[in-house]
Amino acid sequence: MAAQELKVLLIEDNPGDAFLMKFYLGESTSPVFDVSHAETVKAALELLSENTFDIILSDMNLPDSFGVDTIKTILGKYPGNLVIVLTGLTDEEVGLETVRYGAQDFLTKGKFDSKVLISSVMFAFERFKLNKQIDSFTKQLDKENSRLDIIQKLLHVGYIEFDIKENTVYRSDYMLKMTGLNPTEKKATLDDAVSLADNSEELQKVVQEAIAKGGSGEFTYKRKETGKEYRLLYETVDGKICGIIQAL
Repeated sequence: MAAQELKVLLIEDNPGDAFLMKFYLGESTSPVFDVSHAETVKAALELLSENTFDIILSDMNLPDSFGVDTIKTILGKYPGNLVIVLTGLTDEEVGLETVRYGAQDFLTKGKFDSKVLISSVMFAFERFKLNKQIDSFTKQLDKENSRLDIIQKLLHVGYIEFDIKENTVYRSDYMLKMTGLNPTEKKATLDDAVSLADNSEELQKVVQEAIAKGGSGEFTYKRKETGKEYRLLYETVDGKICGIIQAL
C-alpha cells in the first residue's frame, strides 16, 4: 500500500533553515512530504496560483514581508489553507498573534527536531481536516434546517420533540412563533412545556404512554393563556416523540 503523500509549500529565505526543514521532512516515510520551496511571499503566491498544497510552512520575516503581515497576505489571497508559522526565538508572542489571524500553529526554530516537526505538522493537518469536516457538516445542517423552516411555513405547522429520558422538549422556531411562545425558549423541561395546555395532565399521560408503547397518534389541546386550539400529531422514534403542531 502506497504511503500517503502530502504537498508542502515551504516559505523560507534562510538557506540553512530551508535545508534543515527539507531534511527533517525528508525523514518521514509515512506520510511522504513533497516539498516546494519559495524564498519570498511573491514567489509563494505564484506557486499557490498554480498548485494546491496540503500544508504551508512559512517563516514570518521574509525579504518582501514582515511579521503578521506575511500570514495576512497569504491567507488574504488564498483563504482556507493550512498554515504553520516558523518563528525565531524572540518571536513567540508574534507567533501566537498569527494564530489569531488564521494560522493553525507556530513552531519556534531551534526548538524541534524531525520527530517533533513531523508530529506537529501531522497533528495540525488532522485537526485542520477535522475542522473542515465540522464546518461542512454545520453548513449542511444549516441548509437542512432552512429547508425544514420553509416546509413548516408552507404547511403552517411547527415541529416539536419530547424526550422523557432527558426531561426536555425541543420546539422549532416556527412552532414558537405560531403558538406565540418566547422565541428564545426552543428548549424547555417536559413539565414546563406540558403545563401550557389547559388539559396538561391528559397531555402528560399521552406523552408517557406514547413513549412506553410506541406508535403514533394525535391530541388536541388549548393554550391556557390564549385559549387557542392546537392539534399535536406525533410518532414515537427511538424513545422520543416527534411531532407537528397545527393551529385549529
